[in-house]
Amino acid sequence: MEQESSSIEYIISALSDLEDDIDNLTSRVGEMKKRLIAYSNEEIEKLKQQIITIADKEAKKIIDDTKREAEEESSVIVKEADEILAKIKKNIDSSYGKAVERVVTLILSENPTILDAKS
Repeated sequence: MEQESSSIEYIISALSDLEDDIDNLTSRVGEMKKRLIAYSNEEIEKLKQQIITIADKEAKKIIDDTKREAEEESSVIVKEADEILAKIKKNIDSSYGKAVERVVTLILSENPTILDAKS
């Protein structure tokens, strides 16, 4: 009987030690879980900052490319406008004499007295 009692006490002691070990493991697992969550949050924040940096660089590149393209297109438009303006000035210069002649003829034909006075 004493041996049974001793065996029971040994089993109870072993179960108590096992329960303590389980409590310790549960506590350690809880701490590890907290550290893992904290580490994950830090890594998420780092990745978020990296993504923001990459997105900013990409946006700046797109803006710079678009600006460069707009400036090139603007230069082409200005060049075309200058060419058209030069053609218009050339046409005006080449037609100026004819226009003056027509105006004088028109004025003189409407005022025959001026023609008579010159003759």
